[in-house]
This record gives sequence, C-alpha cells and structure tokens, in this order.
Amino acid sequence: MVLPVLQGGIDSRCEGPSTDIPASLASMSDIQYRPEQFPGSGDIKDLVEQILRTEGVPLEVAALVWIESDFSVGCYSRVGAAGPWQLMPTTGRELGLKIDDTVDERYSWVASTRAAARYLRHLYNIFEDWSLAIAAYNCGPGRVQAGLRGGGNTFGEIELPGETDAFVPRFASAAEAYVQVELESDRLAVIWVPADFDLRLLAAGTGIDIDQLMELNRSYLLERTPPEKDAWEVVVPVEHAGEAFSAAWTMDPRRYLVRQGDSWEGIASRLGVSSQVLMGMNPAGSLQAGAYIDIPESQRQPVNAGYVENPQFIRYTVRMGDTLSEIASTVGASSREVAQWNEMTPDDTIFPGDVLLLRRSGSLPVQDDDEAQTLPTETEINIVSGGARVEHMVVEGDTLWDLAMRYGVSIEQIMYLNSLENSTLSLGEVLVIIPE
Repeated sequence: MVLPVLQGGIDSRCEGPSTDIPASLASMSDIQYRPEQFPGSGDIKDLVEQILRTEGVPLEVAALVWIESDFSVGCYSRVGAAGPWQLMPTTGRELGLKIDDTVDERYSWVASTRAAARYLRHLYNIFEDWSLAIAAYNCGPGRVQAGLRGGGNTFGEIELPGETDAFVPRFASAAEAYVQVELESDRLAVIWVPADFDLRLLAAGTGIDIDQLMELNRSYLLERTPPEKDAWEVVVPVEHAGEAFSAAWTMDPRRYLVRQGDSWEGIASRLGVSSQVLMGMNPAGSLQAGAYIDIPESQRQPVNAGYVENPQFIRYTVRMGDTLSEIASTVGASSREVAQWNEMTPDDTIFPGDVLLLRRSGSLPVQDDDEAQTLPTETEINIVSGGARVEHMVVEGDTLWDLAMRYGVSIEQIMYLNSLENSTLSLGEVLVIIPE
C-alpha cells in the first residue's frame, strides 16, 4: 500500500541546527536584507523549512532561495538556471532531479529543496564550516579547496572570486533577516499520486482550486505526472491531503467521472478547460452520472514557456574559430543576411560566446561531407544567452564542475564555447565563459 508523505505538519518554531556564519559578515553585505521585505508566502516558507529540517540542514539555508530567486518557483535565468534554487540542467541531473519535456524537478519545491539541501550538507561535510559551504555553493568546492591550500582556514582568510566574496556576506544578511520573518501559513502536504495521472482530475475531484494546485506543482510541465516510476510527489493544501490521496489512487487517471448535478460549465471550470472544447470531445448525451468523459490536453502555459524561442529562429552560440560566413552557410544564408538579422554589419568582429539569431527557413547548401558544418543541436543552441564574456585561466584544483558552479553556467556551455572534447583541463589553459 502506498502511504501519503506529509510535510509542514511540524511546528516551524522547532529547534534545529544553525549555521556558524559570523554575524559580522552581514554588515559587509552590499545588499541589506530586511524581514519586512521577505518575498515568499508563509505556506511555502514552512514547506521549505520542513524539508530542510528533515535533511538535517539549518533552516537559515532557506535564505539562499531569497538571494537566488526571490522565492519565485518559476524563476529562470538567461543562462538556463531554473527554479527556486536556480539549478543548471547539468547540476540538477547530477543531484538526481528529472529534467525532460514532461517534468522539470528544478521547479518542484520539494524535489529541488531536497536536492539542494543534500548538496549543501555534502559541502558542509567537506569543509565543516557553513561560510565555506555557502562559498562552495557559489563558486564550486574545487575553488574553495584551492583557496585553502593557498593559506588561511576561514572565509575572509582565503582567496576566492570577487563574486563569492560578495555572495557569502549577502547570505549572512539574508539569513539574519530570514530568521526574523513571521508569517501566517496555510499548511501544505505532500502526497504520492500514480504515474501518468492528470492533476486536473485531482482538482476537479477534491475541490482544490485548479490554479492553486498547478502553481504548487509547476514541475509537471504537462499538468500530469510522467509515465515512469510507480508514483510521484504532489503538493496539496493539508486540509485536502487525505481526500486527495484516496482519490488519486481510486479514480481513472485520464478521464473524468460524471457526478450527479454536474454541468459542462461546472466540469470545465474545475478542470481549467473550455466548456466548448470539452463538449466537442464527447458525444451528446454523455453527461450522465456514472459515465466517463474525455478531457482535452492542457492548454495552460508551462512554467518555462516564456523562454521558448521564436520557432522561426534558432540561437547559435559562437565558438572558437567561427566566422560569420561559415555560420551563415549552416542555414543557407549569406553573412550579410545574418548581419542584418542581428543588427550588425558583415565586417563586425564576432567573439566566442556571442549569440546570433539564425533563420530556420534558409535552405541548406550542398557541401562535401568533409566541409559541411551541421546545424547546432537544440542543446548547443540554448546553452548560453547574454552576459559578459570573461576569460578564465585554469589553475590547480579547477574542474569543469567547479567552474560551472562558480560562474553559474553549465558544463556543456564551457565545453561548447571552447570546443572541448572531454573534461580534461590543462593548467594555464584559457577558457571563454559567459557568466550570468
């Protein structure tokens, strides 16, 4: 039997472990955080704290979400970091999160918080100092270890990137304000529901507001759980937890069961769909108690839909050795056309990391196999956007993982921009990176 997993049921005032970050660091922050400016809601704050408590991580660590995303679950950066903890795709997968076209667990309050907590606990176990663990969260553990080898034992005594020197005091200020935040909270619960289950049916069958349910579960991009695995976690208001859990495991996961007194308009409202579309999918006379009706695919905008490119264009990230004419040839265009699309001249210099728009509709030229340059894949196209180009010289202790964490980019970005075929780095090698 599958049992529900409840969160938020423990008083958030319970004592837990605390960070050892000196209070004096807060006064060094270039941003002063204040409790009255806290952007999150009480129910989400309690949920995050309960997960951190379960993972044995200090509750003040939730201040990272304040810094990273302003407690906005749909936060998405120009370089592809997503969710409340602003995790890159590669980082998220390394931490065990599922990320594909149906689900992106970086947008899950539960999964992303659990993953971030375990990573932070891992960093603390390495350094046995929360200020260094927070620094490593920002710039990578390899960079912190290299700083320790250079002399000093604590934050402030070791040499770290300027971004990290600012990040840790910001965290100290945010954490100091966070522990003073007091908000009323409507408790939330986490329940297990079956695979390939349409969450709109859960809302319709239990009376949970459809918009609230979807906002709490933005990781399910199609508003249903993926077909893989036996069960998936879903966040619901605690007062609906028992009913929702029971309903999820007894109802049809794809069709709506008509109840006495139902109307097309009422069902459509509870499902968040158009009544006209709903009626058009089902034969006349099918609205009878005990009968099943089909429901349309969700038309709600996925949490990451605002960042989908115009389908007429692709984004190409310039690599070492690229020329404008060679890039233009991949879509059967001239360098002048590409320059026009990007509001530049054909004589302008392009640099690794620059992002160019290319029209998809161009016809590909006929080329010999040895000379042909294939169109970049979607993964390559979307790995970077905007930001200032920097050159990083590889030092002892650097790894691709550490550099990706330090600059807030993906490992794929670094490899793509620098035409790396593997993860091996050489001391003194200069890498082009586009940080956020």
